Amino acid sequence: MSKPQPDLRRLGIFLFLGAVVGAGFRYYLENQARATEVASPSPLINWPQARKIALKVSKWEEAPLQNAVLRQQQYADWVAQSEPLIAEYLGVKLPQPLSRVYVVDRRQWLEANFTSFTQLFKPLEALYQQNSTTKNPLNLLFGDFKGVLLGSQMGFLLGFLAQRVLGQYDLSLFSPQPEVTGALYYVEPNIARIQTQSGLNDEDFRFWIALHETTHAFEFEAYPWVREHFHQLLNNYFAQLESQMDLLGGLPAILQRVTRNFKSGKHWVELVLTPEQLQIFEQLQALMSLAEGYSNHIMNVIGRRLLPTFDQIEHQMAQRQKQRPLIDQVFFRLTGMDLKLAQYQQGEAFVNAVVTARGIEFASKAWGCAENLPTLGEIRQPQQWIERMEQS
Repeated sequence: MSKPQPDLRRLGIFLFLGAVVGAGFRYYLENQARATEVASPSPLINWPQARKIALKVSKWEEAPLQNAVLRQQQYADWVAQSEPLIAEYLGVKLPQPLSRVYVVDRRQWLEANFTSFTQLFKPLEALYQQNSTTKNPLNLLFGDFKGVLLGSQMGFLLGFLAQRVLGQYDLSLFSPQPEVTGALYYVEPNIARIQTQSGLNDEDFRFWIALHETTHAFEFEAYPWVREHFHQLLNNYFAQLESQMDLLGGLPAILQRVTRNFKSGKHWVELVLTPEQLQIFEQLQALMSLAEGYSNHIMNVIGRRLLPTFDQIEHQMAQRQKQRPLIDQVFFRLTGMDLKLAQYQQGEAFVNAVVTARGIEFASKAWGCAENLPTLGEIRQPQQWIERMEQS
């Protein structure tokens, strides 16, 4: 009787191991299926993991909040001083004065944003839970891993931003009380670091930041429809994501879109979107470009008139952007944050062009109604928006 050849022996071993692994895999999936009959599916994002990572990455302990009471009063005064100046320039008033002004450290900023983000992702979480059924074994196998992975990514993103953000206007978009106004956050340890490193005037630099964030409050509170419109765009965008809730089921379609549009010159974030998602994404991009551009425009117009060191502030901040560390450049590209930076530039160029051509009153037509908002194409070609508004 001839001995089995080595290759056949190895094949027999592999077949045996394959049968064992297959049996084990089936046993695991069957147990997972039984478990999910009584337990809810794993969450899309593991928020405790996200919070843990974010706090670690932010290095919040190394940047304590100094002179909290003094700074709180100062920022409240700068915001109060900014309100009538912005109202006079725009020709519109806030329904009520801004009272929710907070000076925070990195940890406090993170806690506030985790509250907002968990609310923001609730529709997406509901869609995911709806699609996480026992009919898809891969979802059972990778559910926990996916939640931890996305939680880690979200935590790293927020932790990274916590080291760099200076001010933020929080729309309070998901407040159960619609009448609650937005909140202004000033991350004082980050502001103090840049002010010291750049040798900028203490009060001028902080007032410059306060002007920018206060203008955001005008955009969403002096024109109440904008907040609801923004909310609706987000809901529409999340609704379009339902087909991609499956971990691997939607991957072929995503790869197909990337391959088809790879040479289009679009950002990678845009490459993975369906045509319907891209349409909503561009509407969001256009709205945020307008908002950022308006804030920069007003900050420059009013700041140049009031702040003795305005030109120094502008120069120093421009230099910081040019000398951004490589790790920041890579991070912004990978996360799509570079699109946010482009919003500042394109939006400001749009507002400046319209104001130069027709004045601030004409430019403010953009906030009249949703139909008046510029498209992303019009943001890049302001004359097209001007002509459309003149014909309306």
